[in-house]
Amino acid sequence: MNTPSNIYNFGDYREFLKDRYKQLKDTDPLFSFRNFSKQAGFGSPNYLKLVMDGKRNLSAEAIGKFAKGLRLDSHETEFFRYMVECNQCDSLTKQKVYEAKLMYLRELFKVKTLIPELYDYYHEWYHSAIRETIKKGKVKNDPAAIANSLVPNISEEEAKKSIELLIALKFVEINTEGYLEAKETGGTIDAETAALSQKIHYEQMAELAAQSLYTQGPETQDFESVTLSLPLEKIAELKGKIAQLIQSVAQEHSNNPEHAVFQLNVQLFAITQPGIGEAKKGAEKAA
Repeated sequence: MNTPSNIYNFGDYREFLKDRYKQLKDTDPLFSFRNFSKQAGFGSPNYLKLVMDGKRNLSAEAIGKFAKGLRLDSHETEFFRYMVECNQCDSLTKQKVYEAKLMYLRELFKVKTLIPELYDYYHEWYHSAIRETIKKGKVKNDPAAIANSLVPNISEEEAKKSIELLIALKFVEINTEGYLEAKETGGTIDAETAALSQKIHYEQMAELAAQSLYTQGPETQDFESVTLSLPLEKIAELKGKIAQLIQSVAQEHSNNPEHAVFQLNVQLFAITQPGIGEAKKGAEKAA
């Protein structure tokens, strides 16, 4: 029985557990602490009750089991995982990151409600990779071959669902010969919705970049980094140069079917608060 949760209204995962238990109990008379443990794969019939009462914390493995027993979908599960991590975190810095991510996921839920396919598109990195592969030239509709062509590989089932999603979004279509082709006039996305949805996509690409440091050699990847001081009024100018670089690279290289698909990431972010140098300068003058 699929019962949508109201998880996005909560910040305390134990309070959510109490509310979710009541919600499932009201919609399914067979649901109980024992029934939950059986579905989630716990030996103790009262494990949910112990966690609800604050007598047990949740490990990373237990979070996944709880999501299954609570009948959460994949996106609700992600929110639940960050909520648990936030509540159980001892580091104030990490806690603030988790809180910001939860706030973002609440906003992203609005996109899911309005355009569920778009939410799914940005939720997994390989959708854009498969789309780009198809844009280079028609591709045989073979999910297994497509799955094995990606780095890292995904499952055949994931590739199949990705193709179905791209078709639903009108990004690709199956031609009369059974090949996948990019649509000239695909689905349109307003800028505000796209910007909100893309954050999770950027996060996944950053994680893939970190993985490539250890899984790929210099022939397929390169990392350059510089730490520099910038006045705030120069930030917009530098962002414009980054945008021009990305656009020029994209336009310069044609969609050759024989070429592999690469991901080019350029990040710019602050690692100190402004004004430290000014404060030091002022102190030196006073001396």
